[in-house]
Amino acid sequence: MMLGNENLSSMLALGEMNIQSRENESPGLEDLRQKAMDSFLKQGFDLRGREDWKYSDLKSFNDGRFVPMPVAGARVTASNFSGTEKLQLVFVNGYFAPDFSKIEDLPAGVTLSELSGSHPAGLGEFAPLDDAPFVALNTVLWTNGMHLELADGVTLDSIIHLHFITEKNAAGKLVSPRNFIRLGKGSTAVVVEHFSNQADCDYLQSPVTEIFCEAESHLSHLKIIDEGSSALHLGSTYVRQAENSTYRSREFAMSGTMVRRELHLDLLGEGAFCDLKALSMASGNETRDMRTRVQHLVSGCETHELYKGLYDDDSKGIFDGKILVARNAQQTIAHQTNRNLLLSDDAVSNSIPRLEIYADDVKCSHGSTTGQLDDDQIFFLRSRGFDAATSRIMLAKAFAREILDGVEDQGLKDSLDATITKRLAHSLKGNQ
Repeated sequence: MMLGNENLSSMLALGEMNIQSRENESPGLEDLRQKAMDSFLKQGFDLRGREDWKYSDLKSFNDGRFVPMPVAGARVTASNFSGTEKLQLVFVNGYFAPDFSKIEDLPAGVTLSELSGSHPAGLGEFAPLDDAPFVALNTVLWTNGMHLELADGVTLDSIIHLHFITEKNAAGKLVSPRNFIRLGKGSTAVVVEHFSNQADCDYLQSPVTEIFCEAESHLSHLKIIDEGSSALHLGSTYVRQAENSTYRSREFAMSGTMVRRELHLDLLGEGAFCDLKALSMASGNETRDMRTRVQHLVSGCETHELYKGLYDDDSKGIFDGKILVARNAQQTIAHQTNRNLLLSDDAVSNSIPRLEIYADDVKCSHGSTTGQLDDDQIFFLRSRGFDAATSRIMLAKAFAREILDGVEDQGLKDSLDATITKRLAHSLKGNQ
């Protein structure tokens, strides 16, 4: 059932109650919210017939069962949270939890705080409102998130950890965090977005992150999606890169009944470099929908993109990647690869790698492969004394290793390695 305008208006009215309860919002933010509301009411959730939603199960979120998380539902307990990072911002059900957050010893030139009621320059400029209903809805409803700005030449040695935690009172709710990151010229930072849950209930997590990398800046950005097994995650990241900037993205879509991640990059300055790698895992009837859009708009930029998927049982994986090379983007280097490993006969992978090139002096490639575990390799490991399940886990982990090795922090790498092993053991021991 598609929501009509009356139901959409009722849904937004619940969100407006939250907005009205906030104090001291800037006029610029009020204007942005109104534009987003007008856009959302115009487009709604009717995504039928749209190519970019062709493989998605629209029934899971357009039947009106998710409503905005009210302020009263944001009581912070996070009883099982034990983060010990030097720089950590914790959000529970989309709301900032200062008692669990820590911001210590920030160097001069660093702004790190919750994004609440302010309108930093550039907010809303990167993420589109039209033809993006979940971005528009997030723009209307967000209450909290992270605001990070680095002055020119600042290197932030400590990793910034963002923990987005959902609890049982998020059942049936829409959670809408918003993050804004701006790195000044020659600055460096590492940011981790970690989405997790403390109660396995159905909710819709719909975060939006906007990033601007000034000239010669370097950002490493890690996203971990470990939602509840009944949860939906529809997240978007928008990045603009100036000359000689570097953006490195690592994504791990580990858990959730449906996870859809969109990564949009505009390379606006010569010499901009982006390195995009992701691993998605699914079992049961889960869906992983990974989408990238990279636009080379000037000459001399470089993209390296590798997305991998591990799919078991009746799960479905989707990769939809597009690299556009504009007419004046000569001397572009762009390589896009998607590789998928099906761990059962019933798992499905849909892969759509694309290049759209209007320049003639470029080095570009794209490709996709989908296969299953090699019987000869399994036999070899078994002949060396490993049982069938262990052999399959070892081979699947070797497939994932290329993505995991890109995680710079050893503690995070070890934690992700353990999660991957646990999921594979649970899945593959039943498929010998």
